[in-house]
Amino acid sequence: MHELVMRIKEPELCYVFAANATHRGHPELALQAHRRAVDLRAEAHATSNEAELAAVRAIYAYEEALSYSKGKRIRATGTWQLVNRHGLLSALHRRLDSRGLDEVAPVLKELGMEDYSFAAVREAHPDAFSALAA
Repeated sequence: MHELVMRIKEPELCYVFAANATHRGHPELALQAHRRAVDLRAEAHATSNEAELAAVRAIYAYEEALSYSKGKRIRATGTWQLVNRHGLLSALHRRLDSRGLDEVAPVLKELGMEDYSFAAVREAHPDAFSALAA
């Protein structure tokens, strides 16, 4: 990640930086800024282990992909409601079993965040999800 992007400490400033970078002809910096915004938002969320941090990061990346494709800020309200009802990993497991994630996969790839997808989290932390499948 570029040094200028790494200096950003707030997600809102990442979006400003991304808009300016795109306007000035540096789309690669804009993509890095979007990724940095997801990382900063995930780090601010309270988690108890690495699997939960990856799950939160995936939800924020999902929101980022929706926002990027729609051109305005979109919140994953249904997913956050699942998190409040069932917990992070259980909510992610339920979202993986539901339909509707296919449309964001190409957008995540375009943003360079395919490693932040729900499926990537399940692959990276199979032990955390194996207990939920039983």
